[in-house]
Amino acid sequence: MTLPSPSVDLLGIRVNVIDPDGVLREIARRIGMPGCALIHNVNVHACNLACENPEFRRILNESAIVFCDGFGVKLGARLLGLRLGKRMTPPDWIDLLLRRGEAEGWSFYFLGDEPDVLAQFEAKVRTAYPALRRVGRSPGFFEVGGSEEEALTESIRSARPDVILTAMGMPRQELWADRAKLRLDHGVVIATGALFRWYTGRERRAPKWMSEHGGEGLYRLLRHPVRHFRRYFLGVPCFFFRVMKERFHRGTTGGPV
Repeated sequence: MTLPSPSVDLLGIRVNVIDPDGVLREIARRIGMPGCALIHNVNVHACNLACENPEFRRILNESAIVFCDGFGVKLGARLLGLRLGKRMTPPDWIDLLLRRGEAEGWSFYFLGDEPDVLAQFEAKVRTAYPALRRVGRSPGFFEVGGSEEEALTESIRSARPDVILTAMGMPRQELWADRAKLRLDHGVVIATGALFRWYTGRERRAPKWMSEHGGEGLYRLLRHPVRHFRRYFLGVPCFFFRVMKERFHRGTTGGPV
């Protein structure tokens, strides 16, 4: 596979060293090519999932782009002597994509979340980018592996969107994209997690000063401690344990640290 940008190996995951402009260039390039391309991101949660689930790791490593979405990942990479690009959480650059899509005439399909959140997201996008081509939307709660998913994928294939934004959470959105790409002969699938909720204000993000200094995860944990306990309170130490174990292994085998 020809890589669009340099990449590093972080705990067995290929992560591209890339910025938002580079991602937009790759999207434009892939839209003009046959086949369906996947663009994913990794945060601490994703890295833990990839370490525990070889199938999820395979999906990430076979994607067109995997970018860094989290200060924890950047710090973990630094501890291993690696340098990643800018931390790029989707809400921070989605307007760049929508603006570029409107100018280029790209068509978009929105997939994910609950019907009311999805409708509100599309309405807000329509107001901000009235010329943007929207060719369909569907909630993210469907039966996986059944006739409902098959009908959904066929509907998306028929609509032939240039860009599919998925907001179903990890690893559901990545697993769906991996299955769907075998039937979609066009377009780019971009996993965006809770983007629809953030974009519409349904879920509050950390204050800018906090998110710019690595405090977004802490903010979410403090706001919803029960929901995010496993992901942050347990997941973050687990991630750094894995990083330090890898650091020790590289040090004892003569690899770069």
